[in-house]
Amino acid sequence: MGLNRKRGPLNGILRATYYSAENGQRIRDEGLAELADRPDDLYRSNIQIGELNALNACLAVIRFKQLRGFYFEADPSYYHLLFEVGDFRIVGSS
Repeated sequence: MGLNRKRGPLNGILRATYYSAENGQRIRDEGLAELADRPDDLYRSNIQIGELNALNACLAVIRFKQLRGFYFEADPSYYHLLFEVGDFRIVGSS
C-alpha cells in the first residue's frame, strides 16, 4: 500500500501481487513490490487506514480464491492488481 497527502486528503494505491513458484523470480525482478518502506510513507504513521488495510486484505483473499477455483476469473494471467483509492479504479496486469 502506498499512500500520500499531496492533495490534502489521503490518496494512494493498494496492491495485491501473486508470486507463483513458476514465475516468482521473474515477477520479483520486475520490481512491482517495494522491499522496504519509504521513510515518508503515510502508511507508517497514519492511524485512519484500517478500512484500507481491510480492503487490501479482501482483494488478496478474493484473488487467492480465484486461483483456487472458488471465484470466476476473466483473465487467469493476471498476477498484479492495483486499486486506486481516489477514483475506485482497479487495474490488473498480466
